[in-house]
Amino acid sequence: MTIQHPYKPSPIRFLGIHTHSDDENGAWSIKLYGISVRNGFQPDDMRELLERVKRYLPTWLANSRNYPLQTYNIATLILHEGKEGYFAILNWWIDDNMLQNHVYFASLDKPDEFTHYSEKGMMTCVWELAVIWFERTAWIKHILKQAAKPDVEGYLGEFFNEDV
Repeated sequence: MTIQHPYKPSPIRFLGIHTHSDDENGAWSIKLYGISVRNGFQPDDMRELLERVKRYLPTWLANSRNYPLQTYNIATLILHEGKEGYFAILNWWIDDNMLQNHVYFASLDKPDEFTHYSEKGMMTCVWELAVIWFERTAWIKHILKQAAKPDVEGYLGEFFNEDV
């Protein structure tokens, strides 16, 4: 076995919460994260990519209707600038404790053309999993452990910022 790209920490930054509304999918609160292969990465570096991705949200969020299970219209979107292109990982909780996950990809030479990348089984990388694990822990703390009165604002107010 040969590892072509040894592990090195990457900056993960919380970019804010985006409120997305449309007639088909209703109003969503989306926690936004940025990851980059560049060590000098700053959150503002993702603004252009974020604007491109927002155009896809109505189509992508329509996947929330793939299962006849409750969806809470709360999502996490991880934008990852990788060496081969741009990844957008969009996920949300359904039926209390299951995560629906979709990965989209746009190449460096066609940054406006995102395609569904996870349909053949691709999920996420080790850096994106750090965000997903954090969100899992926050979901348990603020929603599942407070089932009688879920603390949605507490969940949305807790976010991850680290170099991992």
